[in-house]
Amino acid sequence: MIARRRFLLASAALAAPAIARAQSRTLAWVTHPAILAATGDGELLRRFKDQTGITVEAVTFPTEALGARIQQELIARSRAFDVMSMADSFWTTSLSRFCEKLDPWIAKEPPPGGLADFSPGMVQQFRIPQTPDGAVMGLPQRVSVSLLYARTDLLKAAGIAMPATLDEFLAAARALTRDGVFGAVYQGGEGQVGTLDWYEFASPLGTDLLAPPDWKRAAFNTPAGARALAARRQMIADGSVTPNVVSYGFDDAINAIAQQKAAMSVLFSAYWPRFEDAKTSQVVGRIGYAPAMRAPGTELAYPARGWGLMINGASERKEMAWQFIRFLTDAPQQAWMAINRGNPASRLSVVRSPEFAAAVPIASALAAALPYAKVMPNAPQLPRVYDAVSAQLQAALAGRAAPAAALAQAEADVNKLLA
Repeated sequence: MIARRRFLLASAALAAPAIARAQSRTLAWVTHPAILAATGDGELLRRFKDQTGITVEAVTFPTEALGARIQQELIARSRAFDVMSMADSFWTTSLSRFCEKLDPWIAKEPPPGGLADFSPGMVQQFRIPQTPDGAVMGLPQRVSVSLLYARTDLLKAAGIAMPATLDEFLAAARALTRDGVFGAVYQGGEGQVGTLDWYEFASPLGTDLLAPPDWKRAAFNTPAGARALAARRQMIADGSVTPNVVSYGFDDAINAIAQQKAAMSVLFSAYWPRFEDAKTSQVVGRIGYAPAMRAPGTELAYPARGWGLMINGASERKEMAWQFIRFLTDAPQQAWMAINRGNPASRLSVVRSPEFAAAVPIASALAAALPYAKVMPNAPQLPRVYDAVSAQLQAALAGRAAPAAALAQAEADVNKLLA
């Protein structure tokens, strides 16, 4: 009897914090450090508490650790976190059964402005299946596309307009290669970085990485895919791209432009502050921004990448979690984070607003590009797909394989992974 009483007392002591938290107006949010920083290191969380009385406790992990932790928590049906920041890179259909479907919450209390204020491709990224009619599992909170970055002073001196097509980009790269400056730079490194950067060239020409909506076979072995790869090889051959570009990641590409070694690149839209900061950039005020080179008629052109907010299906605070998601994805907060912290804005009304245009130099380019955003695959084999494609892209860039042959081999390798 005494032993049983001690056991009950110990159990009650262990349960007390969980019971207290369940009864309090407190949410646990697991996210990335950069996303928390975008809230003003908690400033918006304090505003949310002032409005609702709900405290948000944020826990952060770097990208890879965050993806692993979220997967572990969901599969274990853990209630440790109520709201989760889910990146497109680790969001898969298999995880969706552990997350709360948002459609009933949207019907009960729609997000201000409705889903129509987000680019359809951004919302579709977090639908299951990833079709226009799939169940909504998350709302875009930090999602955007890549843009064309170019030295406007050099273009003007050469009498060249901002390139709008791939052929114009190649011609401009050759013309701007002079006086120690290369016309262009791109991210040709191994793995995900090189594959996604090539895809930023190929997708606006009208090709997919994998076949939607189930992502069970390769879709990149097309004339458009080969054209994009041949263009990247051509820039190496004619010397209009920075040397050693086949090993470059995004920091290398950014630094090449910021340090006046290259004139143009296609880069994620969130990188623009790096060029407008006099502490790190030698080209402040001399960079122009435009939608990346798109073939006429390509409606789903620009891969949308980033983060959405989801509710843990095991959470006991789903109503409060929905209030928080509505708040952080609403236009006023999206505008505040974009203007004050460089957060990629996911709402069309924000990127089209005069306030955004006056404060953010990429505003017009982003407003023109976001309507053409497209969904990224969510196949669980995606990391291995990136590696398989990258190996053949590297062979083509090094001249060891023709672009069409390289993509044909990559297609065979990827289809084996997906089988």
